[in-house]
Amino acid sequence: MLEDLDPLMEAAGIDAIVVEGNAFTTPDIYWLTGFRSPDQITYFKARGDNGLVAAGFNTLDRIHKESFVTRTYDLTDLLTQLMRQNKRAEDCPDVVYGDIMRKMFTGKVVGVPDHIPARVLVAIQQLGYAVKVVPNLLKDARATKSSTEIKAIKRAGDATIESVSQAIQMIKESKVGPNKTLLHRGVPLTVNDIKLALERAQLERSAESAEDTIVAVGRKAFDWHYLGAPKDLLKAGEPVIIDVYPRLKLDRYVADVTRTVVKGSLSDKVRVMYESVMEAGDAAIDALRDGAVIDDVNMACFHVLKNRGFDSRRLNPSATEGMMHGLGHGIGLEVHENPSMYRYANRFSEGHVMAIEPGVYLKAVGGIRVENDYAVTKGKAKRLTLGLDDVISL
Repeated sequence: MLEDLDPLMEAAGIDAIVVEGNAFTTPDIYWLTGFRSPDQITYFKARGDNGLVAAGFNTLDRIHKESFVTRTYDLTDLLTQLMRQNKRAEDCPDVVYGDIMRKMFTGKVVGVPDHIPARVLVAIQQLGYAVKVVPNLLKDARATKSSTEIKAIKRAGDATIESVSQAIQMIKESKVGPNKTLLHRGVPLTVNDIKLALERAQLERSAESAEDTIVAVGRKAFDWHYLGAPKDLLKAGEPVIIDVYPRLKLDRYVADVTRTVVKGSLSDKVRVMYESVMEAGDAAIDALRDGAVIDDVNMACFHVLKNRGFDSRRLNPSATEGMMHGLGHGIGLEVHENPSMYRYANRFSEGHVMAIEPGVYLKAVGGIRVENDYAVTKGKAKRLTLGLDDVISL
């Protein structure tokens, strides 16, 4: 949360932090300012103050109306002078940052995130300040969500579940044609059809794909991040992994949901895979709470799978089948955020929001994966993506 910035800055040994970008390409900017715009702005915060936003012209007017940051620095006069010299702000970062920092900053050590433009880093150094790259400071601050953020992720989850439900309904309504190919309204059902249905449903709910969408059919789903080729055909009896991670267009927060469905009856192997994934996920969620060691949650999942006869890369790095990826990841303004479930010794804290995605993958079958989002609490984790339970067989 924003309240974590000062203690994290003190621990990192920095007197201030500088971030440059816009809300659509630099999520840190939106998180720090609440200003949703494609305009480039600069956020500057000295330790102990509430931060300020630097911009000029109409952008500054909109910041006054839309940002929750109340302190601003007007660059209009400086930018006007540069324009008269046929120069742009990005060509003169030493001039822009010198103007801000000499008037607003008395410290010596400036922290910057790892995505700061090199021109900004060099300019701050040339102004005589020590620069320290702090790649995890903002990521760690963003890892703990406020109640407002959790509500936004819940809204994203609602839109996601509703979108996936529409796509699954297409599969459910389909008929089995030649070679077990699914036919929807008499036409072979493809991955592209499912993705288009998902995109339309998301847009109707003021959301959009944060990246791409995974619709992986049959054996191709053995590669757990195979996105699915547009012309891939859906067939009866073959598992279809639908992994959707849309972003709310207004609030910018994401959800991450996966369902695996099969049109028709399940093979014995697929049924065992599905039941094992569900049991492993339940074990992990039972362990997920404030203060839990991250790897204890991991192991709750992997040991269930092992007892069910499925390998995992976590227990056996040489494994070629079974659960081949991590158990999950933090979510927020981005699909993958802290806390990382690979920081095994770290602990979960109340306010972390996790996508938990147990899965099993066999070359001869493909994959089964089920994913939901959870807010970590003092007690049992609170599920944010509700619905579409037990939809494996259609």
